[in-house]
Formats: sequence, C-alpha cells, structure tokens
Amino acid sequence: MSLTAASSEAEALSVIQQALDDEDIYHFGRLLESPIIGELIESEEYSGHGRLLEIFSFGTLGDYRQSQAQLPQLGQRQLEKLKLLTLVSLAVGSKVIPYDRLIKELEFNNEQQVEDLVIDAIYKKLLSAKLDQQRQLIEVDYVIGRDVRKGDLQNIHSMLSEWATVCEEVVEDLSRNIEKAEADAVFRRRDEREFTLTLQDLRTSHAVASATGGNQGNIARADSQFSSSEYRNEQTRTGGRF
Repeated sequence: MSLTAASSEAEALSVIQQALDDEDIYHFGRLLESPIIGELIESEEYSGHGRLLEIFSFGTLGDYRQSQAQLPQLGQRQLEKLKLLTLVSLAVGSKVIPYDRLIKELEFNNEQQVEDLVIDAIYKKLLSAKLDQQRQLIEVDYVIGRDVRKGDLQNIHSMLSEWATVCEEVVEDLSRNIEKAEADAVFRRRDEREFTLTLQDLRTSHAVASATGGNQGNIARADSQFSSSEYRNEQTRTGGRF
C-alpha cells in the first residue's frame, strides 16, 4: 500500500479503499497529508472520496448519513468500521454512555448489538470499558485518540498550554507543602529532644530526692530508738552501761 508506487488515480483510489477496509487501520491522517491523495480528492470527480476519508478520520456515522447522497457507498465492513470509530468518538466525549444513545447513534435495534460492538472494540484495543447490563450503560476506562484536524491544532495547543500552567502551579504548591512539612519536622524533632531532656532531669531530681528522704528517715528512726522510755530505763539500771 505504498503511496510512492501510486502513479495513477486508480492506484490512489485503491490505496484509499484498502485503508478503509483494513481492520487494523483506524487513523488516516497520513493519507490526507499525502500529496498524491491530496491531488486526487481535490478534483471534482473524486471529492466524495476525499470527504469520505475525512469522515473516517474525524467524523461519525451521523456525519456520513448527512452527506450520504454525495459520498461513495459503504460496504458492510466499512460500515462496521465507521460504527467502531463513532463509538470511539462518543467514548472520547463521555466516560459513561447509555445504551439508548448508542442504539440511536449507531443505528442498532437492540442492546445485544451494542454489547457486541463494544466487545469488538475492546478486542481490537480501541478502548477499555465495562458493560453495566443492569444500568444499561458502558463505563469507559480508556480510549484511543482519533486524527486531528489542522484547524483544531491551535485549540489543542492552547489547551495543553493551560494544562501545563496548571501543572506548574500544582508543582509549586507541592514544593511549598514539602518545605513546610520539612520545617515542621525539624521543629518537632527539636521539641522531642527538649521534652526528653526535661523528662530526664525530672527523673534525676526525683531519684535524688527519694535517696535523700530515705537517709533522713533512717536517722529519725535511730533517734527515736535512743530516746524511747525503754532505752532510758535500761540506761538507768545499768548505770549507763550495756
């Protein structure tokens, strides 16, 4: 499917057809940027092919239906692929999608068709999602991006710039919080050391006071013993001799 080998309109059309049919190709921006394809789809005769390629790049099944009369007929494989791409666009816009909306947007008749398409999209790694049959909705965890129009690049750049500014502010806030936490930790460790030293001083003072109080008690008990009436009587009887 090399574009360098496409030297005729027929070959260029074949490249477009193969890309739209291929079950592994879901991005078409490089085709739209190709000079050979660009020249082909800018011609009045093949402008419909160019519009169809744009729909597969950026659009949905609803976009195709609006211009269907001026566009090439879709084969069954291409129709299923466009439904998958439409599902991707819906998942990009909303992480929770009701079954009813999918039935309407994808032209289905019942919930089983919705679930089959979502399972197919998961299998093809176009998205990651959970089917909630009880609540009749899908919850999207991840979805691939689609091609971007050149006209949208400036908006994307502005959004990324705003996001970068927000990130810088968050980093600054985190840095300030980290500095405050580190300072608080230093003060806390200092207070803990002071408390420990104070507690040690109190324990030492208490131990000294207890020891001093014990000695004084022993002396008092001895004095009490020698001043007792029994001691004095015995001392009188023996003439002060024991």
